[in-house]
Amino acid sequence: MPPILMNLIVLAALALAVGLAIRSIWKSHKNGGQCSGNCSQCQGCRHK
Repeated sequence: MPPILMNLIVLAALALAVGLAIRSIWKSHKNGGQCSGNCSQCQGCRHK
C-alpha cells in the first residue's frame, strides 16, 4: 500500500475518534452532565 494511503487511513480514524469524543461531550453538556467543580452542591458527583 502506498504511504500516502496509509496516512489518509490513519487521519480518517483519528478524525472519527475526535468527532465521536466531541459528540459525547456535547451530548453530556446538553443533558446537564457538566461539572461545576463545587462537589458540595452537586447531586450526581462521583468524586465525593
